[in-house]
Amino acid sequence: MPLPVSIVIPAHNCGEMFSQCLASVRSQSFRDFEVIVVNNGSTDGSAELAEQTAEEDSRFRVIHHPQGGAGTARNIGVYAAQGEYIAFVDGDDRLSEDYLEKLYQAACREKADIAVGGYCYYFLNSHSFREGTSLPEGVYDRDEALGLLLQDNRLKFYLWGKLFRRDLFTKYAVSIPDMYYEDAVSTPKLFYYANRVVSVDFCGYYYTRAFSRYTEVQMTADRVNDYVNTIPMIRLFLEEHGCYPDFWRSFRHHVFHVYFAIPSMVRQSAGGNVQTSRENIRRAKAKVRLCLRRSPEVLKRLDLNKPVVE
Repeated sequence: MPLPVSIVIPAHNCGEMFSQCLASVRSQSFRDFEVIVVNNGSTDGSAELAEQTAEEDSRFRVIHHPQGGAGTARNIGVYAAQGEYIAFVDGDDRLSEDYLEKLYQAACREKADIAVGGYCYYFLNSHSFREGTSLPEGVYDRDEALGLLLQDNRLKFYLWGKLFRRDLFTKYAVSIPDMYYEDAVSTPKLFYYANRVVSVDFCGYYYTRAFSRYTEVQMTADRVNDYVNTIPMIRLFLEEHGCYPDFWRSFRHHVFHVYFAIPSMVRQSAGGNVQTSRENIRRAKAKVRLCLRRSPEVLKRLDLNKPVVE
Protein backbone atom coordinates (compact mmCIF):
# COMPACT_ATOMS: atom_id res chain seq x y z
CA MET A 1 0.00 0.00 0.00
CA PRO A 2 1.39 3.42 -0.92
CA LEU A 3 1.60 6.19 1.61
CA PRO A 4 -1.42 8.48 1.55
CA VAL A 5 0.53 11.73 0.97
CA SER A 6 3.95 12.87 -0.16
CA ILE A 7 4.94 16.47 0.52
CA VAL A 8 7.47 17.95 -1.90
CA ILE A 9 9.44 21.00 -0.77
CA PRO A 10 11.84 22.65 -3.24
CA ALA A 11 14.53 24.38 -1.22
CA HIS A 12 16.86 27.08 -2.46
CA ASN A 13 18.06 29.57 0.14
CA CYS A 14 14.69 29.60 1.91
CA GLY A 15 15.92 31.95 4.63
CA GLU A 16 14.58 32.48 8.09
CA MET A 17 11.16 31.00 7.35
CA PHE A 18 12.45 27.53 6.46
CA SER A 19 12.62 26.34 10.06
CA GLN A 20 9.00 27.42 10.59
CA CYS A 21 7.97 25.71 7.36
CA LEU A 22 9.50 22.40 8.44
CA ALA A 23 8.08 22.71 11.95
CA SER A 24 4.57 23.28 10.58
CA VAL A 25 4.86 20.17 8.42
CA ARG A 26 6.09 18.06 11.33
CA SER A 27 3.19 19.20 13.53
CA GLN A 28 0.43 18.07 11.16
CA SER A 29 -2.51 16.36 12.86
CA PHE A 30 -2.52 13.89 9.95
CA ARG A 31 0.64 11.87 10.50
CA ASP A 32 0.86 9.33 7.67
CA PHE A 33 2.98 11.14 5.11
CA GLU A 34 6.52 11.49 3.79
CA VAL A 35 8.41 14.68 3.05
CA ILE A 36 10.88 15.04 0.19
CA VAL A 37 13.03 18.15 0.40
CA VAL A 38 14.83 18.80 -2.89
CA ASN A 39 17.76 21.10 -2.23
CA ASN A 40 18.88 22.83 -5.40
CA GLY A 41 22.08 24.56 -4.46
CA SER A 42 21.27 26.31 -1.19
CA THR A 43 24.13 28.24 0.41
CA ASP A 44 22.34 29.78 3.40
CA GLY A 45 22.09 26.75 5.68
CA SER A 46 18.77 25.48 4.30
CA ALA A 47 20.35 22.20 3.18
CA GLU A 48 21.90 21.60 6.59
CA LEU A 49 18.59 22.33 8.33
CA ALA A 50 16.80 19.88 6.04
CA GLU A 51 19.40 17.19 6.77
CA GLN A 52 19.10 17.79 10.51
CA THR A 53 15.30 17.48 10.28
CA ALA A 54 15.65 14.21 8.36
CA GLU A 55 17.88 12.84 11.12
CA GLU A 56 15.27 13.74 13.73
CA ASP A 57 12.18 12.63 11.78
CA SER A 58 12.26 9.50 9.61
CA ARG A 59 9.41 10.79 7.46
CA PHE A 60 11.80 13.35 5.94
CA ARG A 61 14.43 12.73 3.30
CA VAL A 62 16.63 15.14 1.39
CA ILE A 63 17.67 14.99 -2.25
CA HIS A 64 20.51 17.26 -3.33
CA HIS A 65 20.30 18.41 -6.93
CA PRO A 66 22.33 21.56 -7.60
CA GLN A 67 21.17 22.05 -11.19
CA GLY A 68 17.85 23.53 -12.30
CA GLY A 69 15.19 25.66 -10.68
CA ALA A 70 12.03 25.11 -8.68
CA GLY A 71 10.33 23.25 -11.53
CA THR A 72 13.11 20.69 -11.79
CA ALA A 73 13.15 20.32 -8.00
CA ARG A 74 9.42 19.62 -7.92
CA ASN A 75 9.69 17.10 -10.75
CA ILE A 76 12.46 15.25 -8.91
CA GLY A 77 10.30 15.20 -5.78
CA VAL A 78 7.25 13.89 -7.63
CA TYR A 79 9.11 10.99 -9.22
CA ALA A 80 10.83 10.10 -5.94
CA ALA A 81 7.50 10.18 -4.08
CA GLN A 82 5.57 7.12 -2.93
CA GLY A 83 2.35 8.79 -1.85
CA GLU A 84 -1.03 8.45 -3.48
CA TYR A 85 -1.31 12.25 -3.37
CA ILE A 86 1.27 14.99 -3.78
CA ALA A 87 1.27 18.27 -1.84
CA PHE A 88 3.68 21.06 -2.74
CA VAL A 89 4.93 23.42 -0.07
CA ASP A 90 7.33 26.31 -0.71
CA GLY A 91 10.18 26.51 1.76
CA ASP A 92 9.24 29.93 3.11
CA ASP A 93 5.55 29.11 3.64
CA ARG A 94 3.71 27.37 6.49
CA LEU A 95 0.73 25.08 7.05
CA SER A 96 -2.00 25.02 9.66
CA GLU A 97 -1.98 21.88 11.81
CA ASP A 98 -5.09 20.48 10.13
CA TYR A 99 -4.06 21.34 6.54
CA LEU A 100 -3.27 17.82 5.32
CA GLU A 101 -6.05 16.24 7.35
CA LYS A 102 -8.79 18.37 5.82
CA LEU A 103 -7.56 18.12 2.24
CA TYR A 104 -6.88 14.40 2.38
CA GLN A 105 -10.21 13.58 4.04
CA ALA A 106 -12.04 15.60 1.39
CA ALA A 107 -10.15 13.90 -1.44
CA CYS A 108 -10.92 10.43 -0.05
CA ARG A 109 -14.55 11.24 0.78
CA GLU A 110 -15.26 12.50 -2.75
CA LYS A 111 -12.86 10.17 -4.57
CA ALA A 112 -11.29 13.28 -6.05
CA ASP A 113 -8.11 13.56 -8.09
CA ILE A 114 -7.45 17.06 -6.74
CA ALA A 115 -8.39 18.72 -3.46
CA VAL A 116 -8.18 22.50 -3.18
CA GLY A 117 -8.05 24.65 -0.05
CA GLY A 118 -7.87 28.37 0.58
CA TYR A 119 -4.85 30.32 1.71
CA CYS A 120 -3.76 33.34 3.71
CA TYR A 121 -1.02 35.87 3.06
CA TYR A 122 1.56 36.32 5.80
CA PHE A 123 3.46 39.62 5.63
CA LEU A 124 6.95 39.61 7.09
CA ASN A 125 7.18 43.37 7.61
CA SER A 126 4.09 43.57 9.84
CA HIS A 127 3.76 39.92 10.99
CA SER A 128 0.13 40.15 9.91
CA PHE A 129 -2.23 37.92 7.96
CA ARG A 130 -4.74 38.56 5.21
CA GLU A 131 -7.10 35.99 3.76
CA GLY A 132 -6.63 35.18 0.10
CA THR A 133 -9.17 33.71 -2.28
CA SER A 134 -10.97 30.40 -1.86
CA LEU A 135 -13.85 28.44 -3.29
CA PRO A 136 -16.84 27.41 -1.18
CA GLU A 137 -17.23 23.74 -0.32
CA GLY A 138 -18.03 21.88 -3.51
CA VAL A 139 -17.32 19.07 -5.92
CA TYR A 140 -16.59 19.79 -9.58
CA ASP A 141 -16.20 17.71 -12.69
CA ARG A 142 -13.29 18.25 -15.03
CA ASP A 143 -14.92 20.93 -17.18
CA GLU A 144 -16.26 22.95 -14.25
CA ALA A 145 -12.96 22.89 -12.39
CA LEU A 146 -10.78 23.67 -15.41
CA GLY A 147 -13.08 26.52 -16.42
CA LEU A 148 -12.78 28.05 -12.95
CA LEU A 149 -9.01 27.55 -12.87
CA LEU A 150 -8.38 29.24 -16.22
CA GLN A 151 -10.07 32.37 -14.89
CA ASP A 152 -7.37 32.49 -12.17
CA ASN A 153 -9.73 34.31 -9.84
CA ARG A 154 -11.43 32.31 -7.10
CA LEU A 155 -9.38 29.25 -8.05
CA LYS A 156 -5.73 30.15 -8.56
CA PHE A 157 -3.01 28.52 -10.67
CA TYR A 158 -0.73 27.99 -7.65
CA LEU A 159 0.65 24.46 -7.31
CA TRP A 160 0.68 24.88 -3.55
CA GLY A 161 -2.56 24.86 -1.60
CA LYS A 162 -3.73 21.68 -3.35
CA LEU A 163 -3.46 17.90 -3.20
CA PHE A 164 -2.86 16.19 -6.55
CA ARG A 165 -3.21 12.48 -7.18
CA ARG A 166 0.32 11.45 -8.11
CA ASP A 167 -0.91 9.54 -11.16
CA LEU A 168 -1.81 12.85 -12.79
CA PHE A 169 1.94 13.48 -13.12
CA THR A 170 3.24 9.99 -13.79
CA LYS A 171 0.47 8.61 -16.03
CA TYR A 172 0.27 11.68 -18.24
CA ALA A 173 3.94 12.73 -18.08
CA VAL A 174 3.16 16.19 -16.74
CA SER A 175 6.40 18.04 -16.14
CA ILE A 176 6.82 21.40 -14.43
CA PRO A 177 9.08 23.74 -16.44
CA ASP A 178 11.89 25.85 -15.02
CA MET A 179 10.44 29.27 -15.66
CA TYR A 180 8.70 32.05 -13.77
CA TYR A 181 4.93 31.50 -13.40
CA GLU A 182 5.40 27.77 -14.00
CA ASP A 183 2.19 27.13 -12.06
CA ALA A 184 0.13 28.80 -14.79
CA VAL A 185 1.51 26.34 -17.34
CA SER A 186 1.43 23.16 -15.24
CA THR A 187 -1.73 23.34 -13.15
CA PRO A 188 -4.17 23.54 -16.13
CA LYS A 189 -2.70 20.28 -17.42
CA LEU A 190 -3.30 18.55 -14.10
CA PHE A 191 -6.86 19.86 -13.95
CA TYR A 192 -7.48 18.72 -17.53
CA TYR A 193 -6.59 15.14 -16.60
CA ALA A 194 -8.55 15.19 -13.32
CA ASN A 195 -12.02 13.66 -13.38
CA ARG A 196 -13.13 15.12 -10.07
CA VAL A 197 -12.03 18.10 -7.95
CA VAL A 198 -13.15 18.92 -4.42
CA SER A 199 -12.80 22.29 -2.72
CA VAL A 200 -12.58 22.75 1.04
CA ASP A 201 -13.64 26.08 2.50
CA PHE A 202 -10.78 26.77 4.88
CA CYS A 203 -7.51 28.70 4.74
CA GLY A 204 -4.75 26.38 5.90
CA TYR A 205 -1.84 27.44 3.72
CA TYR A 206 0.12 30.54 4.74
CA TYR A 207 1.86 32.17 1.80
CA THR A 208 4.73 34.41 2.88
CA ARG A 209 5.30 37.82 1.33
CA ALA A 210 7.66 40.57 2.41
CA PHE A 211 5.21 43.45 2.04
CA SER A 212 1.58 43.92 1.05
CA ARG A 213 2.66 45.43 -2.27
CA TYR A 214 2.98 43.87 -5.70
CA THR A 215 6.22 45.80 -6.29
CA GLU A 216 8.01 43.76 -3.62
CA VAL A 217 8.93 41.28 -6.37
CA GLN A 218 12.24 42.06 -8.06
CA MET A 219 10.81 42.40 -11.54
CA THR A 220 13.05 41.43 -14.44
CA ALA A 221 12.65 41.16 -18.20
CA ASP A 222 12.76 37.37 -17.85
CA ARG A 223 9.77 37.46 -15.49
CA VAL A 224 7.74 39.54 -17.92
CA ASN A 225 8.66 37.36 -20.91
CA ASP A 226 7.73 34.19 -19.05
CA TYR A 227 4.42 35.70 -17.93
CA VAL A 228 3.55 36.53 -21.55
CA ASN A 229 4.66 33.05 -22.66
CA THR A 230 2.10 31.39 -20.39
CA ILE A 231 -0.55 32.45 -22.93
CA PRO A 232 0.70 30.49 -25.98
CA MET A 233 1.74 27.57 -23.76
CA ILE A 234 -1.70 27.18 -22.19
CA ARG A 235 -3.54 27.77 -25.44
CA LEU A 236 -1.47 25.23 -27.37
CA PHE A 237 -2.12 22.58 -24.71
CA LEU A 238 -5.88 23.19 -24.97
CA GLU A 239 -5.71 23.21 -28.79
CA GLU A 240 -3.73 19.96 -28.89
CA HIS A 241 -6.39 18.29 -26.75
CA GLY A 242 -9.25 19.63 -28.84
CA CYS A 243 -10.91 21.63 -26.07
CA TYR A 244 -9.86 25.22 -26.69
CA PRO A 245 -13.32 26.13 -28.09
CA ASP A 246 -14.86 24.90 -24.82
CA PHE A 247 -12.60 26.98 -22.60
CA TRP A 248 -11.65 30.08 -24.57
CA ARG A 249 -14.00 32.32 -22.61
CA SER A 250 -12.43 31.28 -19.30
CA PHE A 251 -8.94 31.45 -20.80
CA ARG A 252 -9.51 35.07 -21.83
CA HIS A 253 -9.63 36.03 -18.16
CA HIS A 254 -6.00 34.98 -17.83
CA VAL A 255 -5.12 36.75 -21.08
CA PHE A 256 -6.63 39.98 -19.76
CA HIS A 257 -4.75 39.59 -16.46
CA VAL A 258 -1.48 39.38 -18.39
CA TYR A 259 -2.33 42.14 -20.84
CA PHE A 260 -3.25 44.72 -18.23
CA ALA A 261 -0.36 43.79 -15.92
CA ILE A 262 2.24 44.33 -18.64
CA PRO A 263 2.71 48.13 -18.27
CA SER A 264 3.36 47.97 -14.52
CA MET A 265 5.65 44.94 -14.81
CA VAL A 266 7.65 46.41 -17.69
CA ARG A 267 8.15 49.76 -15.96
CA GLN A 268 9.49 47.98 -12.89
CA SER A 269 11.87 45.87 -14.98
CA ALA A 270 13.12 48.85 -17.02
CA GLY A 271 14.38 50.75 -13.99
CA GLY A 272 12.89 54.09 -15.00
CA ASN A 273 13.97 54.12 -18.65
CA VAL A 274 10.85 55.59 -20.28
CA GLN A 275 11.76 54.89 -23.91
CA THR A 276 12.73 51.30 -23.18
CA SER A 277 9.48 50.82 -21.26
CA ARG A 278 7.35 52.10 -24.14
CA GLU A 279 8.99 49.78 -26.68
CA ASN A 280 8.82 46.78 -24.37
CA ILE A 281 5.16 47.40 -23.51
CA ARG A 282 4.29 47.71 -27.20
CA ARG A 283 6.05 44.46 -28.13
CA ALA A 284 4.66 42.53 -25.17
CA LYS A 285 1.09 43.62 -25.85
CA ALA A 286 1.49 42.81 -29.54
CA LYS A 287 2.59 39.28 -28.66
CA VAL A 288 -0.43 38.81 -26.37
CA ARG A 289 -2.77 39.89 -29.18
CA LEU A 290 -1.02 37.57 -31.63
CA CYS A 291 -1.26 34.63 -29.24
CA LEU A 292 -4.98 35.17 -28.83
CA ARG A 293 -5.91 35.78 -32.47
CA ARG A 294 -3.62 33.64 -34.61
CA SER A 295 -4.07 29.97 -35.46
CA PRO A 296 -2.39 27.24 -33.42
CA GLU A 297 -0.21 26.48 -36.45
CA VAL A 298 1.22 30.00 -36.25
CA LEU A 299 1.71 29.70 -32.48
CA LYS A 300 3.63 26.45 -32.88
CA ARG A 301 6.17 28.31 -35.00
CA LEU A 302 6.77 30.96 -32.32
CA ASP A 303 10.22 31.03 -30.79
CA LEU A 304 9.29 31.37 -27.13
CA ASN A 305 12.93 31.80 -26.22
CA LYS A 306 13.10 35.03 -28.22
CA PRO A 307 12.32 37.83 -25.74
CA VAL A 308 9.94 40.65 -26.53
CA VAL A 309 10.93 42.52 -23.36
CA GLU A 310 14.62 43.35 -23.06
